Amino acid sequence: MDSAPRLLVIVRHGKAESGEEGSDHDRRLTSRGLTDSAAAGRWLAGQVDRVDHAWVSSARRAQQTWEAVQESLPAAAEVVVARDLYQAGPREVVEHVGATDVPVQLVVGHNPTLEQVVMTLTGDLHGLKPGAVALVELDGTKGRLWELWTPTR
Repeated sequence: MDSAPRLLVIVRHGKAESGEEGSDHDRRLTSRGLTDSAAAGRWLAGQVDRVDHAWVSSARRAQQTWEAVQESLPAAAEVVVARDLYQAGPREVVEHVGATDVPVQLVVGHNPTLEQVVMTLTGDLHGLKPGAVALVELDGTKGRLWELWTPTR
């Protein structure tokens, strides 16, 4: 039985502090990162009408990115903030995406993992700069890059 196509929204966290002091997990977004994340949310609001499931890394910069993005969207049906996404490799992310059977799901995480997820699903390598958003249409275990948004510099 074929399932209906689903949409995966992949958001790389916005530009973050260098992290020379303190823990990597606690790095915050820069003012540019906050601005870009809000712009990503406004762009995304023109692409999707809802988010059924959001999986957000527990890293501070990812949570700040999600907070800025979601301000332009209707409230997500489910939001999971997880340390396992902070530490995940591409295989774990693809498995989570495959196990979450909802029409629109969103992941806010880190590189190089997210670029590798896009490559695994679509077969094509696409760079994801800080704050970038990739929309991948999923059909079973395969995907097609539908749209890629990158903050202007």
